[in-house]
Amino acid sequence: MSRFPVENIRNFSIIAHVDHGKSTLADRLLELTGTIDKTKNNKQVLDKLQVERERGITVKAQTASLFYNHEGKQYLLNLIDTPGHVDFSYEVSRSLSACQGVLLVVDANEGIQAQTVANFFLAFEAQLSVIPVINKIDLKNADPERVGKQIEKVFDIPSDECIKISAKLGTNVESVLQAVIERIPPPKVHRKNPLRALVFDSTFDQYRGVIANVALFDGVVSKGDKVVSAHTQKTYDVNEVGILNPNEQQTHKLNVPCRSI
Repeated sequence: MSRFPVENIRNFSIIAHVDHGKSTLADRLLELTGTIDKTKNNKQVLDKLQVERERGITVKAQTASLFYNHEGKQYLLNLIDTPGHVDFSYEVSRSLSACQGVLLVVDANEGIQAQTVANFFLAFEAQLSVIPVINKIDLKNADPERVGKQIEKVFDIPSDECIKISAKLGTNVESVLQAVIERIPPPKVHRKNPLRALVFDSTFDQYRGVIANVALFDGVVSKGDKVVSAHTQKTYDVNEVGILNPNEQQTHKLNVPCRSI
């Protein structure tokens, strides 16, 4: 992890209205970066809850670190796949606080919907870079040109900046990864400062305790360290550190990267 200069790191979320293809796009991005093998069984790989599998919707935001080679440089892309349903908008706002940009996915058939607007303004208020992605261009009634004009009118994003894809078929998905690298800025971090991290999600394991998903802004955290919550002032022991790729992979430490000279 330490071999990635900060210029080669991107933190981004996928946001959209429910059922516009966020999780399918996430599956294709995982395949393109070699994070998972390309098979027909790759459906909602990041969705782990039973209700998500049964109903085909994302309820809880999921995270994965992707490694991608672009123009001879290796990049670390930290992806958060967020829920699209209005009841889980708090999950989206928490996820965006850990990112510098978003992929705004819009269905080429349905166009802009309620949560498309709501999620856009969450990203806009957080001053994140927004990359519009028009999905499902393979559908019979798809009209990406109309949806592109709709995006330009409602969000004031030029229609020629929209990336037209079919996440289901994998059409033009590679250009999404290139846009993430070119249009989303790297995070602002300082390794020499004391540890400062944002807990944007967490789960509880009865054998391991609290598993926190954190965005590291300053410093270093290692196994065996003690960390303090800025909110509660309580002290906690760090028993394990690692990354999600998309399954857990333990590392010796987590540190913010250095800037290349």
